Parts: sequence; structure tokens; C-alpha cells
Amino acid sequence: MWAVTRLLWGSGPLVSQASRSFSLGSCSRARSCMPQPKNVDRWNEKRVQFGVYDNIGILGDFKAHPKQLIVGPFWLRGWRGNELQRCIRKKMMIGSRMFYDERHKLNKRISFLYRRFNRYGKHR
Repeated sequence: MWAVTRLLWGSGPLVSQASRSFSLGSCSRARSCMPQPKNVDRWNEKRVQFGVYDNIGILGDFKAHPKQLIVGPFWLRGWRGNELQRCIRKKMMIGSRMFYDERHKLNKRISFLYRRFNRYGKHR
């Protein structure tokens, strides 16, 4: 009984061989197998300027600003802001010409976003 207990709890050579059910393979250490990462300069001069003036050169013969080439609703062209500001801007510009259901959904969205930004905004 004493010999079986010693073998099961690691005192003998049987436990170390029997407990390992996987192979360590040729690389026993993961760090020595991994290749070293390449040191690449992501912001060299060629990569930074890649494709900057493509749209202007192709579409406007270098006479147009990229902001003038934006296609979309007129209340969003060349404008930046969050969703609440976008909805308020849309309501101000075309709210009187919207269908009743669309205007109602827009008002609901504005009230929801207003409450949300007041409760959980970055300014808190």
C-alpha cells in the first residue's frame, strides 16, 4: 500500500510519465519558437502620403476640395458631430417638411439621446 501511494503522489518515475498526456514537441519553450517582431516604420514618408490626392486628381483635375466631393444629405455635408447634434440639425433644417411619423420618431430619438447624454456623458 505504501509503495502504491508513493508512486501515485509523485515519488516514483511512473507518475511523471503517466500524467503527461501531451507532447512538448521540438520546442519546449514558446518564447524561443516565436519569431521576433519586425521593426517597421508605419509612418514613413511614402506611407503617409499614399492616396491623399487621388480623388481630387481623378474627379476634379486638382481644382476641387475633398469636402466638395462628399455625397450625402445636405444637412450633413462637411459637418461633424455626435448623433444628438445630428438629429437636432436634421430637425432644424427639414423638420417642417417631414412626414408626421418620421418627425415623431425623430423627436423620440432626440429626447432619448438628450436624457442619455445628460446621464452618462463625458462631462459627468
